[in-house]
Amino acid sequence: MGFGAIELTTRTVSWLSGKGFTLSLHELEPYAKKVEKLYQWHPFTGITFTPNNIFQGGHPSQKERSLIVVDNHSFLSNVPFLEYQKSPNEIRIATIGASTTASINLSYDENWPGYLGTLVQNALPAKKIRVINAGVPGFDTAQSIGNLALRVIPFSPDVVIIYHAYNDLKAIRKNVTFEPDYSHIHTKPYGFHKKPNFVIRVLDHSMFYVRLRQQYRDYNQQVQKVEELKNERQGKSNRLNEIPQQAREAFEQHIRTLVSIAKAQGAYVILSSFVTLNNPKLDYSNPEVFKQLSKLQKGELYALMHFTPGLTVKAIFEGINSYNEILRKIAFQEKIGWVDNASLIPHEDKYFVDRVHFSREGAARMANNLFQEVWEQLQQFQ
Repeated sequence: MGFGAIELTTRTVSWLSGKGFTLSLHELEPYAKKVEKLYQWHPFTGITFTPNNIFQGGHPSQKERSLIVVDNHSFLSNVPFLEYQKSPNEIRIATIGASTTASINLSYDENWPGYLGTLVQNALPAKKIRVINAGVPGFDTAQSIGNLALRVIPFSPDVVIIYHAYNDLKAIRKNVTFEPDYSHIHTKPYGFHKKPNFVIRVLDHSMFYVRLRQQYRDYNQQVQKVEELKNERQGKSNRLNEIPQQAREAFEQHIRTLVSIAKAQGAYVILSSFVTLNNPKLDYSNPEVFKQLSKLQKGELYALMHFTPGLTVKAIFEGINSYNEILRKIAFQEKIGWVDNASLIPHEDKYFVDRVHFSREGAARMANNLFQEVWEQLQQFQ
């Protein structure tokens, strides 16, 4: 009886504060049925979104939730149906990437692929502009090769935008033999999560329990990461302090393969440098630099360490800088589109909801930057 009253109070306060009466998607565990239903198995990419689906997305830092639509071919869209055959006046733009491309914390028209589509549509009102948002949370370049070649290319995109770097750093682990296809980190079916006992699964439905547990996790994670950051500054970290050459080579090979696949089908290709909340060119081992960070930047610095367990903070940002340089080199060698969003989007709180995912302002900035490059190519369609 007492727990029921606490639970009702928690949900009522949450509703009154604008966070909703039910748990948000981002508060659910990966093994929750509601999360599992969002994805389906795919033989060559591991998973895709479940087709013909509508769900509420969001992010811990956002009060409002976003309505996400998945079309009949498992792509994120604003319309439910996509045909293989293009209409005579149709232009298709495909975006390849991971969660920073899928952007399920924002509605379709607010995320950068959708907003880019609006900009192009306004510039070419006589044409039908269709954006195929093929981003899938968690994907790295190895998975995107299959995604582009087997799922996206059959829809004959005119423009392919590739946005990758960060997730590939997760393939680097200390004391684990690196494999160029990243098979050393994909050791079980993608999306598989071991379920806890029945009692915990019941408690997972309680907003009071879930939010109290999250507060404990956040606190515990921050304590651990503060200690790890301290050890890193003292040269005692058990993480790799630099990016292995074989990892750089694998990333470059994957990007070149993606570019080749798109070009072989006649698509114009655009590469973008990868953008982060924290400036990757700063030295975070310097206490004075650390003091100047915002609360969000400090917290997300710890989150970077949590989600990239094989590397020190120094190595993470070295990797981002290095991979961005690889992207730039490939763009100029292949004579394809290049947008240096890492330099064009400020490392400020208002453009991000966390370490790498965009806020509405960040997504709009990203879309506007890409539009200039897309527009130059698409003028031939007028």
